[in-house]
Amino acid sequence: MSRTPEELGQKIKKARERQDRRLFAGSKPTVGSKKTPSGMGNALRAGTDIVSAVSVGGFLGYWIDQWLGTKPFGMIIFFFLGSAAGLLSIYRSQTGQDYKIGFTKTSNEKTKTKGKE
Repeated sequence: MSRTPEELGQKIKKARERQDRRLFAGSKPTVGSKKTPSGMGNALRAGTDIVSAVSVGGFLGYWIDQWLGTKPFGMIIFFFLGSAAGLLSIYRSQTGQDYKIGFTKTSNEKTKTKGKE
């Protein structure tokens, strides 16, 4: 079952090529293009996501506290909800799940299910 490092290197190279073909449809991504955002773009998006989510959560908590008269509790609860929403947004953007609807099957999963149907 053990393989030589050369065989493993070839398998890794082939897998990367298949992944590139599947993800980028034959075009190589460039830094700063729509397909692969730069590191600075990722950092700015992550910072904006967390700051905006915590700000909206804090504002909603403050507003609910003023409306219902529950002084610190709404602010505390919505601060944590905003933080969770911001972290979820960062997670989704870094894993490539942003703004996609539903889950899509990879080409490998599609071929496996064709034979079973």
